[in-house]
Amino acid sequence: MQRWPDERLRRWLRDGHVDGQGALGPMAEVVLGSTANLNDADLAAMSRYLRSLDERPVPRAEPPAPDPRRRERGAGLYREHCAACHGMQGEGRRDTSGAWAYPALAGSRTVTQASAANLIRIIERGGFAPATPGHPRPYGMPPFAGVLGAEDLAALASHLRQSFGHVAGEVDAVEVLRLRAAAAVH
Repeated sequence: MQRWPDERLRRWLRDGHVDGQGALGPMAEVVLGSTANLNDADLAAMSRYLRSLDERPVPRAEPPAPDPRRRERGAGLYREHCAACHGMQGEGRRDTSGAWAYPALAGSRTVTQASAANLIRIIERGGFAPATPGHPRPYGMPPFAGVLGAEDLAALASHLRQSFGHVAGEVDAVEVLRLRAAAAVH
């Protein structure tokens, strides 16, 4: 978000959706219950503040060694569960009105962040943007926690982090299990 132009960030905070990027999970709740109701001056101030934050990578353990079988499995899972909405090349998809229905994964910061935690949580829990006046009919993503085990989740996340021009670390089942354990504690 720090790299987004000011107007784009303000629209995202107000509408929960901009240019195919939606606020999901707890951030969707923040938009719906708070930022969607801010006036233009407050949105501008919040945007300035967020864009001023220092963008430092989160320290992370050494990524697992590349595993071609994991990546191949992930590619198959992507074709089976994701490509119909996000496109074969991760390009996203628009609805009949031309609005973004499903976000592009190619170039997505969520996919390429140092930590794969947000990506894994979105795949597991699904994602549902808030319905706001600026985005009254958002599409959602179903949760895959009951469909994909830790090995499959790691394979899919690794595929996404190494496809569509991305160069991010792979994910293994141990990382997925650590994230699940941490979420269970909180």
